Amino acid sequence: MKSFREQLKLTKPGIALLLDLVALTTFSMGLRNLDLIWRVGPLLFAGTAASFSSSLLNNFIDMDIDNRMKRTSWRSKYANNRAYILSISLLLLSSMIITVIFLNVITAVWIISGFLSYSILYTLILKRNTQWNIVIGGIAGSFPALAGWSSVNTPISFASLFVAIIVFLWTPTHFWSLAIKYRDDYSKAGVPMMPSMVPEKRAVQYILANTIVLGALSMTPIFFDFGFPSTYKFVIIPLTIYLLYEVSVLYPKRGKELAKSAIKAFLASNWYLTGVLIGIIIGEVVVLA
Repeated sequence: MKSFREQLKLTKPGIALLLDLVALTTFSMGLRNLDLIWRVGPLLFAGTAASFSSSLLNNFIDMDIDNRMKRTSWRSKYANNRAYILSISLLLLSSMIITVIFLNVITAVWIISGFLSYSILYTLILKRNTQWNIVIGGIAGSFPALAGWSSVNTPISFASLFVAIIVFLWTPTHFWSLAIKYRDDYSKAGVPMMPSMVPEKRAVQYILANTIVLGALSMTPIFFDFGFPSTYKFVIIPLTIYLLYEVSVLYPKRGKELAKSAIKAFLASNWYLTGVLIGIIIGEVVVLA
C-alpha cells in the first residue's frame, strides 16, 4: 500500500487538480452554448493525463537532484525503468489524441505547451541555471487557462489571458514560500532556487513584492469591466488581504520561525488561488443557470 501511495505521489495529483481547476474556470467563462458542456470531460481527462506525464518526466530528469534532497530522495527508486518511461509516453499520447478528437487542435497546442514548458523549459533548463527559474517557468501553470477557454470558444481571449497572468504571478509567491522551508535542501542539491541563493530577509522581500503585484493586478476587475462575474469581485478583496497578511508576517522572522510561517504563507497561497477560481466558476454557473 505504501508503494502504491508513493507511486501515485509521483504524478503530483495536487498539481494536476489545481491545473484542472484553472482550466475549468476559463471553460465556464467561455461556455456560451450548454450543448458543449460535455467537453468538460475530455478537457479534464486530457489536462490530467498531460499533467501526470509532465510530473513523471520531471521526476525522471531530476533523479540526480532528488537523490541529494531529503524531501524527494524517495522518488528515484521508481523513476528509472522502462515501465516508467512508457507511462510518460502513453499518458501524453492519450492526452493529445483525446484533445484533437473531442476538442480542437488549438487546445492541444495549449496543453502540449504546458507540458513542454514545465518538463523542458523549467525542469531541464531554468531550474538548474538561474535563481529566477520559477518566475519564468511559472508560465507552465498558465496554459490550462488558455486551454479551458479554447475548448469551447475562440483560441484566446482577454479573460483567459488575464486568468493565465494571475496564475503566472501567483506561482513565485506559492513556490518561494515552500522553498524557504527547504532552502538547505536546495543548497545541498546545487539547485539555484531563489530563497537558497539570497539572505532570508531578501527572499522575504521578493515574495512580498511579488504578492503585492499579484494583489494589485487581481483586483483590477473590480474597477474595470473585464467580464468577470460579481462573485469574483466579492471574494478577491478578502482573499488578497488574507494572502498579503500571511506573507507580510514573514518579514521580521528568521530561521525556524520563518520556515514555520513560510508554510502558512504557502498554504494561504493555495487557498487564495482556489478561492479566486471557485469564485469565478460559481458566478459563471449562476449566469448559465
